[in-house]
Amino acid sequence: MTTQKMWLAFDVGTTGLKAAFVDAEGRIIRSAYRSYPTHMAESGVIEQDATDWWKSTIEACRELAADDKLNQVEGIALTGQMQNVILIDAEGAPVNQVILYSDTRARAEAEGIVRRFGVEHLRSLTGNDQDASSLLAKLLWLKLHQPNQLASAKHLLFGAADFLAFKMTGVAAADTTTASTTGLMDIGERRALDRETLDEIGIGETLPLFPTMSSGGTQVGTLTEKAANELGLKTGIRVYLGPGDAGATTIGAGSGEAGRVYAYLGTSGWIAFTSPGRASPDQGAITLAHPKQTYYIQVAPLLTAGGNLEWVRNLFNADDYDHLIEQSIEHPPSGLLYLPYLNGERSPFRDPLARAAFVGMSGRTTKADLYRAVLEGVVYAYRHALNALLLFPANAITLTGGGTRSQKWCQLFADITNVPVDVAGDAENVGVRGAVLAARVAAGEITTFTPPDHFPIKISLTPNQEHRQHFDHQYNLFRELYPAIKPIFAKMS
Repeated sequence: MTTQKMWLAFDVGTTGLKAAFVDAEGRIIRSAYRSYPTHMAESGVIEQDATDWWKSTIEACRELAADDKLNQVEGIALTGQMQNVILIDAEGAPVNQVILYSDTRARAEAEGIVRRFGVEHLRSLTGNDQDASSLLAKLLWLKLHQPNQLASAKHLLFGAADFLAFKMTGVAAADTTTASTTGLMDIGERRALDRETLDEIGIGETLPLFPTMSSGGTQVGTLTEKAANELGLKTGIRVYLGPGDAGATTIGAGSGEAGRVYAYLGTSGWIAFTSPGRASPDQGAITLAHPKQTYYIQVAPLLTAGGNLEWVRNLFNADDYDHLIEQSIEHPPSGLLYLPYLNGERSPFRDPLARAAFVGMSGRTTKADLYRAVLEGVVYAYRHALNALLLFPANAITLTGGGTRSQKWCQLFADITNVPVDVAGDAENVGVRGAVLAARVAAGEITTFTPPDHFPIKISLTPNQEHRQHFDHQYNLFRELYPAIKPIFAKMS
């Protein structure tokens, strides 16, 4: 009897790391999870310690070692958070705290770069607007404020999965999906910006530190004896660097080929799909490099999605999310409007000063009214992003992420967007599934990013038309509300 090939996949998230056994049909056989801290300080500093990522990798792998399937692993697939500054020495030891994608300390440097090059030129080169989250700005900040870190580094890595790949293989590599978030890659050519451009920015001396860039899913090496001993694995296992987390999620959700739209409903959220064309930065959309050279991933990101529910739950000390949602959905549709911009917004407009707001409260407003308005407001924001991102009507949306645990919220998503919703089965594992799929395509095992029977659907929901007129009316008011009070947000800041 032939033993089925087993993959070991790792997804290095913002709050923790997931390790999972994934079989050739994309099924998650077993998984383990480890969390790690994030350091925040004034001036927009947000950092993590890369050694925590590796420690979590070892611990999660050791937990899985209790399963005899560890001996069946023939390939390792990696994905994780993108747009980081990770500086390491020749042995892979970090020389800095990782500057995360959400770190905004380099605001002044970003403004200077945009003034010098112009928005349109930067867009044509990199595919996206460049702000304080860009590595262009962050590397310039390091040069000006902490030059010793750059001087001590042998390699610059762009994403958490890059770091794991180096620890496992000794190879400094980055996938092009992750590289496309940094501002350091010519997105059309899928290669690093030239030395002349980097010199003009003021960071030309960092070019020798750049990793080798290749399509997501590419094999970057094999597991070294040292790494194998730490992880409890056999040496020589092939290691594949999958696309960064948004790319892996896109593939794992069944949207790895052109056309199929999906929405991720987590603490943050996004609408995305694969396309032969780039997204429009004017709508706050982001263009990522797809593992396939001729494709892009268009993403409309929402800074705070399910995080609004966490906020209102904590505000009123609600028992749990299920009870809060149940109480809300049993309530009739709300006449209130809620803007879900607790931390600013990125799409379909970019405004770091935007904030959340309830509008329309009266003396009769109840706590359940506020809960319901929050749930509706988040979905109105998704509808707004969907309308801005797509130039064609969506026939259906695959919904994934932790928010899909509530079928009633998923039904509200279908009702307000007026688009049928397919709720992904095993929604919390789409990232590791996508990393494995990308590796299998790169290895030549399969020829498509959407093989049949890989994307289980938990339930399909059709829009309920009972409140169609009300939702459309409220959505139109929602669209008018932010522009009306935008000047107030600016003055309040």
